Amino acid sequence: MITNGWIVSIFTSIVSFAVGYTFAKIPRLGDKRATSASTKASGQQNASDANTERVYADMGGEYKMVLVVRNDLKMGKGKIAAQCGHAAVGAFETGLAKTPAAVKKWQHSGQAKIALKVESEQAMMEVYRIAKTNNLNCCVIRDAGRTQIEPNTKTVLAIGPAPIAAVDAVTGHLKLL
Repeated sequence: MITNGWIVSIFTSIVSFAVGYTFAKIPRLGDKRATSASTKASGQQNASDANTERVYADMGGEYKMVLVVRNDLKMGKGKIAAQCGHAAVGAFETGLAKTPAAVKKWQHSGQAKIALKVESEQAMMEVYRIAKTNNLNCCVIRDAGRTQIEPNTKTVLAIGPAPIAAVDAVTGHLKLL
């Protein structure tokens, strides 16, 4: 015997499925389908970005972001955390614009973020130069100078999100923070 509760339960399940399916089909921020249409219309994505996006989209495996922190500045733990937060957000934002497929894969593979250290601004900028040469998404953070650090000091470099192999090729020699 079918009761009203059972009918309501089936109806609720069907409606829930339909709503979930509909929302799954809506393009999200960073979704390659949504981004490619808007960038083609606005002409913002250049050939280099499109090529990098295609290469990263074709690479399998997991993705990560690294945060390269200047150890010579002797920042406090809270200051390091804040600077790394700025760098991660900056890299994520530029990644959405330049390599949305890589960002999406990174989001679906756990959003790994690894903190590494360098001993000078020169060492950090050398890593930055190599990362840019390899077409990796990068974000260098300069401090505002309101607390522990002089204004305009470069504190943290974020690289990625990108395939682990591509990031490790640039940062594999660095030690964990």
